[in-house]
Amino acid sequence: MGIFDQLRSTPLSKSTNPVEETKTEKDRVNGVIIHVDKKEGYAFITSKDIPFTRIFMHWQGLLQDTLKFLELEKGMKVEFTPVIVDGKDRAIKVKVVN
Repeated sequence: MGIFDQLRSTPLSKSTNPVEETKTEKDRVNGVIIHVDKKEGYAFITSKDIPFTRIFMHWQGLLQDTLKFLELEKGMKVEFTPVIVDGKDRAIKVKVVN
């Protein structure tokens, strides 16, 4: 069972916004940026922990203590928290790692 399958099978808290749910460090996943659209402000990430999935990342999901969105490039390694928003896989709290 993959990470997103676990998220889908976990009942949501009373919050209507799953992004507001508390996540722990063990929920962090490593990945690689596979596409960056600097004009539109989004990117896609892939991860070995979540096979066969392109995970959407909005520029607002990038942590402030890392690179700026316009500095992101294809192939950069990242760490993120996977969530499901409106039934779609998303990456939040994204941080560029070496």
